[in-house]
Amino acid sequence: MKTVLLYIWQLPQHLIALLLWGIASLAGRVVSKERKNGKWLITINVPGFGVSLGMYVLMDEDYGEDDWQHEFGHGFQSLWLGPLYVFIIGIPSMVFNNLWDRLFHRKWADDKRIEWYYKRYPEHWADKLGGVIRPWEV
Repeated sequence: MKTVLLYIWQLPQHLIALLLWGIASLAGRVVSKERKNGKWLITINVPGFGVSLGMYVLMDEDYGEDDWQHEFGHGFQSLWLGPLYVFIIGIPSMVFNNLWDRLFHRKWADDKRIEWYYKRYPEHWADKLGGVIRPWEV
């Protein structure tokens, strides 16, 4: 019963994740999938793509352990915020972090862009929850 209630609590992000998983599958981009610790970990061949939506994590195959841990941190945010996750974390991350960075920071050095991105509240909080320590925090 608890699992069903949690699934419903996070339903908006689950629906988005299932849609993305379906698109990746139809495009032949799913490399692997596994169920681990109550989550679906879906490795895809889409460079630079990584997203955590409820009990689904879709991530490019070239990402490392810190990236997976970061996405697990987003999973905690999703669990706590439920239907508000899309508005409090998802949209700000997508629009203000990703699009803003791609539009206005194209001339920045990669390390400066990465640091800027992970210092924004949705990402910094996800790092903390996932146990990720970035080089500038040491």
